[in-house]
Amino acid sequence: MRTDSLPVFNSFAQDVYAWAYRLLGRHHDALDVVQDVFLKWTRQCADRPPDHPRGWLRRVTLNDVLDKRRATHTTATLESTQELAAQSPRSTEKPETRRADSLDTPDLRHDIAAALERISEAQRGVLIAKVFDDLTFATIAEEMDVSISTVKTHYLRAVRTLRDRLQRRWGDAS
Repeated sequence: MRTDSLPVFNSFAQDVYAWAYRLLGRHHDALDVVQDVFLKWTRQCADRPPDHPRGWLRRVTLNDVLDKRRATHTTATLESTQELAAQSPRSTEKPETRRADSLDTPDLRHDIAAALERISEAQRGVLIAKVFDDLTFATIAEEMDVSISTVKTHYLRAVRTLRDRLQRRWGDAS
């Protein structure tokens, strides 16, 4: 890493790790994302870094997480299919009970990441900035160089879309 990239790395490495870890749930995968993101920073921003580094890093981190998720999706689907096949077909529990009892963070994290893939990059960036970083709409607007009303619109659309997508599986499990 170039020495002029070190201040950015020192300032934002924990944020990049946190964003990645919250969505991937695995330490080593999050560290891989941190490395990838800062390599991209070094390559793409060597001449002129973006005006809002944190916003740029958030966007690139989310895209990298989604790329990593897509790459492992086939493996996860195969493992889930094998787990379902191993379950006893004579279980006396109702499906709803099994589902509510089997709520676990990896499944929910996977479903959230899948839902995030289906919203626009702008909506994803706003949602993560608001929910994970607890930024104000004004701060997000400044980072994205858009109006506050645009940020609010992206946020509301993202929340609505995620709620609708997650409701199907998780809405009655709480």
